[in-house]
Amino acid sequence: MVIDRRGTGEAQPTLRGFEMTQPAVPKTVTAFRHRAAVFAAERGAGPDLVHDVSLVVTEAATNAVKYAYPPGQAGTVELSVSAEDGWLTLLIRDRGTGFGEGPSEGLGLGLMLIARVTDHFKIVQDGAGTQVLMRFVLA
Repeated sequence: MVIDRRGTGEAQPTLRGFEMTQPAVPKTVTAFRHRAAVFAAERGAGPDLVHDVSLVVTEAATNAVKYAYPPGQAGTVELSVSAEDGWLTLLIRDRGTGFGEGPSEGLGLGLMLIARVTDHFKIVQDGAGTQVLMRFVLA
């Protein structure tokens, strides 16, 4: 995995997509949403799918920015996007403590939205952060 640890906003190409790492701050959500939507459109996703991609990236990245790191602790959020074998795959990852502790201020609603619009959805908390895997069929 090639990670842009500089946090410049530049996407680093991979074999079938791109990856980028940004600080866990609100403007990262916008950068991730825009880049993922453009990628989906370039791979043939129609307007409805591009909208759904924008929605799920916004929800997952917002959760990482808001809940992954304790107040005052800096951190990063990673986005990985690929298109292969008819699937568009998006992965949002943080290296924080996770969203299962402390007040959530409605955290579950965004995850329910993601589950509803994706064709495959999985959350993994592995002790080194949280990964949100989201997949769509590219028609």
